[in-house]
Amino acid sequence: MYRSTEAGQFVYVNAALAKMLGYTIDELMAVNLNTDIYVDAAHRPRMIAEYRARGVIDGVRVHWKSRDGRTLIVRLYGHIVEDESGAASFDASVLDVTAIEAANARLVSQAAEVARTATILDIVVNQMPAIYWLVDRDLRILRTGGAVREILGYAPDKYLGVTLHEVYRDDPGDTNPVEVHQRALAGETVMYTAEYRGKQLAMTLSPHRADGAIQGVIGTCIDVTASRVLERRMVDAQHAESLGVLAGGLAHDFNNLLVAILGNADLGLRDTTPGAPGHTALENIRFASLRAAELTDQLLAYAGRGGVSATRVVPRGVVDELLRISAPTMPPNVEVVVDIPEALAIRGDAPQFRQVVLNLINNARDALGEDRGTIAITGRLVRRDSSVDPDDVITASPGTYVELEIADNGPGFDSETRRRIFEPFFTTKPTGHGLGLAAVLGIVRSHEGGLRVVSTPGHGTRFLVQWPSISASCEQPAVVPPAARTVLVIDDEQLVRDVLARMLEELGYAAVTAADGQAGLEVVERQAIDAVLVDMTMPRMSGAEVITALRAQRPTLPIVLCTGFDRDRRGPVQADAYLPKPFRIEALEQMLAKLLPL
Repeated sequence: MYRSTEAGQFVYVNAALAKMLGYTIDELMAVNLNTDIYVDAAHRPRMIAEYRARGVIDGVRVHWKSRDGRTLIVRLYGHIVEDESGAASFDASVLDVTAIEAANARLVSQAAEVARTATILDIVVNQMPAIYWLVDRDLRILRTGGAVREILGYAPDKYLGVTLHEVYRDDPGDTNPVEVHQRALAGETVMYTAEYRGKQLAMTLSPHRADGAIQGVIGTCIDVTASRVLERRMVDAQHAESLGVLAGGLAHDFNNLLVAILGNADLGLRDTTPGAPGHTALENIRFASLRAAELTDQLLAYAGRGGVSATRVVPRGVVDELLRISAPTMPPNVEVVVDIPEALAIRGDAPQFRQVVLNLINNARDALGEDRGTIAITGRLVRRDSSVDPDDVITASPGTYVELEIADNGPGFDSETRRRIFEPFFTTKPTGHGLGLAAVLGIVRSHEGGLRVVSTPGHGTRFLVQWPSISASCEQPAVVPPAARTVLVIDDEQLVRDVLARMLEELGYAAVTAADGQAGLEVVERQAIDAVLVDMTMPRMSGAEVITALRAQRPTLPIVLCTGFDRDRRGPVQADAYLPKPFRIEALEQMLAKLLPL
């Protein structure tokens, strides 16, 4: 405390003031307030002029300086005292707030840094598919942040001040948040996945502690919907691949049996006349074998291991032809609309392309049933990049494709059905073997195309198939074979070798057999062979390896790839013709007539 004159001369000071300024009492009484204590000498006269009329000073903030030159921030509280002559003096109390203001400045700086950090965290969280929230011990939501609107579709502050009990009652998910938050309130860190508003969310709940006591729960979640879909697709792809291997292996072995059954039936029919005992039974055996061969063809197509030729196919002509064929089975209340440019052409296997289109048309027809509806068949040229669509079943590599879309406005199907429709033997129809869409999947895969399915319950279904585009004919050049009639059969199955040899002899050819590729090459070296029938899947040397070796030995030797399955996925081979197992003797006769004309 002190008293001073208007001119700044101290009249009284106490010991605390002297200590604060670094003087003794006697030394302080000798200094002048205006020039020695105030940092700005003009500040005190201005302050006196401002506060004189009021008579009091109440907490005015001023800058003083101590004896050693330090700047002090002080607040003054006092009043003016006038004597009988009118001379004014000032009684004042001084509060040193230098340390307090420095601490406040540090707090303000820290608060600003915290605010900046929070802003940055909010920006980062908003850029991620993540949300965070804070609840108190009553499970009342105190704060939320992150991509709330983007993930959940409502404003971030929608549930502020609301308890989780009310949130769960009004907007439930598959997991009760109250129960898991109570576990966190008990001190447990809880991690789990929940489905909420159609999203898969990975949750983490941790206790929120202050001074060692749990005050609430801090929760975070990340939208993992896309990754879960991808994981499911990978599992489905592995499942499909396993089924493909199984289906292909079974079809291969079964085809070899069918070669023997169908070949012997054909030979038996040639040895008997219509009406003779056993002739009808042999015809029934042949018919049943051909039906079984159709099933194995579809299994091989699903496995993506069937034979694929590379010819120019015009989708518009194929679609028109198939619609004429299927017209009698099309309900009168179903309208079919076709929009495919005539100029579009694909590179692929024509019979397999027909099978895909027919299966998808039949699928759309069956989906509509007896209801009135429309089947729309559209073709267009598309350019695919490396992006993956969530509806892709097979994602095509970057390139130009002809996209054929077959859509219906039927009942559609849910996501679980969509996952299974391409499995062999899975069907939603009362009748059917469930191989149609499985064959579609395998054929598109073997053509290195793309397949997309878009469907939701009540909104119809769209199948979009991308086929490799072609602008000019890619027919293989015609082979001009030599005139020869000795045929070598290379196959590891004894039943197949025997029946093929007898079929060749029945057709007038000389037949030679070999049980594997190496033995077949040795036969070609030591005797005159004019054509070769070779299986693809064999031990020791595959059919592709045998054909490569034969081409090195005899470049012009006619070679027929006689198989239904490429177990090792060796792709196209340099054969002159392809004869899929099983086959009728007439097909073998026609094939050899082209390669070995008389």
